[in-house]
Amino acid sequence: MKCDNCKKESRWLEIIGPKFICHKCISKNKILGLILRTHIDTFQFIVRKLKPKNYQELMKISKEDIEKIADLKEHGIYLK
Repeated sequence: MKCDNCKKESRWLEIIGPKFICHKCISKNKILGLILRTHIDTFQFIVRKLKPKNYQELMKISKEDIEKIADLKEHGIYLK
């Protein structure tokens, strides 16, 4: 399948709103990219709770937004 953001072919895509987004595009958000690479279940929980409607909203998610809904230290994720 193709990423709707960069149009490259990828086997592993995440559903963000109505679009399919590849891991490389998600990794452009430094914090979400780290969580995606290390704790996929936590990433999916965060996306499910914040419900971004599109890629632009996903990129606007900040560390503070994530910490409001998930205790990252409980999952072993330490951000600087």
